[in-house]
Amino acid sequence: MLKFGSLVWSFVLVCALPHSAWAAKPDKPVVFVTKAEKKEISDVLSYPARITSKINASILSESDGVVSKIQKPLGSLVKRGEEILRVQHTDPIYQYAPVQVTSPVTGVISAVEVTEGSQVKQGQKLAAVTDPKNTLVSIEVAAADLSTIQPGLKAELKVPGRKDSIPVEVSGVSPFVDPATGTAGAELAFKNGHGNLPPGSMGRVYFNVRAHAGFQVPEDAVVYRGKKTLLRLVEENKAKLTAVELGPIRRGLVEIQEGLKEGDTVVIRASQFIADGEEVTVQENGGH
Repeated sequence: MLKFGSLVWSFVLVCALPHSAWAAKPDKPVVFVTKAEKKEISDVLSYPARITSKINASILSESDGVVSKIQKPLGSLVKRGEEILRVQHTDPIYQYAPVQVTSPVTGVISAVEVTEGSQVKQGQKLAAVTDPKNTLVSIEVAAADLSTIQPGLKAELKVPGRKDSIPVEVSGVSPFVDPATGTAGAELAFKNGHGNLPPGSMGRVYFNVRAHAGFQVPEDAVVYRGKKTLLRLVEENKAKLTAVELGPIRRGLVEIQEGLKEGDTVVIRASQFIADGEEVTVQENGGH
């Protein structure tokens, strides 16, 4: 059991400690900073894309009849004017010569919609011919972006399973917006060949638009005081809260439109709370 006398002596010893032991000042806060530097900033627009053939001819029957012979099965190479199949007229009274159905273009038989012995009607689709080496990229552009997505605009096509991106360029944009989807069709040409992508392949197109020079900082660097947005700058080894105007946020970086100038030292993060005007210890490059 602790006696009263011991408590008194303990109190006296504590009170007798030097003042410096009570008022030992902690080390200055450490801040990680970066220099404000204008760099190119752009918005990224992205759309699903589909590889289609520039040549995709549907072949229709010119008359009623029966398919008597298929000369070119699925996957066959065919030249323009070459026979694909024959349709025999079935008139019970008159004997008609078989109708030779030929290809209107050079390419590959990409679809055969009938078999030998099939009854067909005039205007019915019989087959399709596609050129797999003459392709383009097809996308649907949101109406709000039509003023930006114009012929000549460059983009990158990314396809699942392929590491490298493929350069493409807008070759045409439809002036009509589909009221059901709110989009308009656009076509993009391959810059270097056809990219070895067969028709029907899917991917995604990325545009860098509205490029301009500006300042960007990590979102975490912004300090909020009610409706005010501020950055902590360092001047003469002291922290200084500075009001700024924020712009769009892109991939975790916020654009600073007003309040920052080239060469300013911006605090990215700090070891502890920093009061306005407090002395700090500076670490360069945001601590990365």
